[in-house]
Parts: sequence; structure tokens; C-alpha cells
Amino acid sequence: MEFIFSFILLFLVLYGIIVVIVYLLQERLVFQPYQLEEDFEFSFEAPFQELWLDVGEADKLSTLWFKTEQPCRGVVLYLHGNRGNLLRWGEQYSSFTLQGYDFLAIDYRGFGKSTGNPSEQAIYEDAEAAYRWLKERYPEEQIVVYGRSLGSAAASWLGSLHQPRLLVLETPYDNIPNVIRAQVGLPLPSALFRLHFRNDHYLQNQQAPVYIFAGTNDQVVPFRLSLRLRPLLLTPDHFIVIREGAHHNLASFPEYQEQLEKLLAVKQS
Repeated sequence: MEFIFSFILLFLVLYGIIVVIVYLLQERLVFQPYQLEEDFEFSFEAPFQELWLDVGEADKLSTLWFKTEQPCRGVVLYLHGNRGNLLRWGEQYSSFTLQGYDFLAIDYRGFGKSTGNPSEQAIYEDAEAAYRWLKERYPEEQIVVYGRSLGSAAASWLGSLHQPRLLVLETPYDNIPNVIRAQVGLPLPSALFRLHFRNDHYLQNQQAPVYIFAGTNDQVVPFRLSLRLRPLLLTPDHFIVIREGAHHNLASFPEYQEQLEKLLAVKQS
């Protein structure tokens, strides 16, 4: 009996420690930016322009704009994951420029060379600023919004407010609290969370076609959390399962490349 009591007490103490850590450090858990000096010079194999967008009261977003060499079908707004910066994420351009799409990728506030600090609201505002910039240069029916991991919620948030041609989500989740619960392996109270990133809410109000790519071997965003979004899609076969795909390698699978090429080729009705 004493052993059971000691075990329960130890569990409660450890649970309390985890609750305190998640509460105090959730921004650090979710936002993991790598910053760059303002004079850092990007280098890619294809020509590009580095652009700055004004956001908030006095902050600026670092963005990279690649132009396709093919007849232009439209433009992709790329909203990246929770870590790194455009030095890494800018490399995604070729998957889209080879399909006839221009490509705009942004670093959220606090990432790369962008100024300011990241927050859930700031990321939504950053995505909105980039979308507005594109709408001034492209017809909205030519804009594809692509959200990867953390960026999937910013993408679905945009899609709930605008009418892009397509919304594509790679390794998305239902909401961030459930991702954190899955990572720590414990049921944590909802009141603990300041960050939400509700794909499961925003996807209920979409006017554009939505496609989801999810890997069955994802150890960061468990596949079951992506699968919860499938009932929210108007077309169930737009949920594309990459067997054995992990969080960081879906683009290396031929099925991903084939399906991406197919959906980008669909003509606007």
C-alpha cells in the first residue's frame, strides 16, 4: 500500500512539473526560429528576389520571390514550419517553379532576418500581409496557399477568409494543444494553453479546394492528428496518405511528387 501511495505521489509531482514547463515554455516549444544577420546574403541555384514586407507597427518580413521559367500558371504562397528560416525553406521553390508557378516564401516575425517576435496572432498577420501583396500582383484565382506543419494553420486561416485557387497542407494537425499532448504523452488541461492554431476550426469554413499530405510514420505530428482533419474535407480523396512517410521527408516520395504535380495542373473551374 505504501508503494502504491509513493508511486501515485511521484506521478503527481512529475505531472505537475510537466504542466508548469508546458505553461511557462510553450512558446519556446512551438516557435524555434533560427535568426540571421540583416546583411546575410541568400544563395540559390535559381534567380530570386529578396523582398521586405511591412507588418505590425514597425516590423519587417524577409521574403524570397522566385519566378518560374515556364508559362506561368499562378503563384504559391509558402508558409513554413516552426523552426529554421528561409535558408532552409527557400529550397522548396523548385517543386513549384518547375510546374509553372512563381513562389513566394516568408519568414515569420523573429525568424531569419525578419524583425519582431513570433506569436500566433503575428503569424496570421504575417501570412495575411504576404497574401495581400500577392493579390496586388496576381488574380486571386491563381494563388495557391501551401502550409507546412505549423504553417498549415496560418494557411487554413487564410483560406477561411479568402478565396485562393487551392489550399495545400503538408503534415498538418488538428490543433497545437493536441500535438503537445501527443509529444508529452499526457492529458493536459485545455486551460493550460495560450497557443491554439486551430486547423480543425478554420477548415470548417473553406471555399477553395483543400488537399492534405500526411505520412503514416510522422513522429512529430502523429498521423492520427492529421487524420482528424479528413472529415472536414469536402472531397475525402483530397486526403493523400504517404505510406511510411515521416515529418520531414514527404517530398522524397514519388507519390507525393506525382500527386502534387496532378493537383497543381488542375484547371480553375
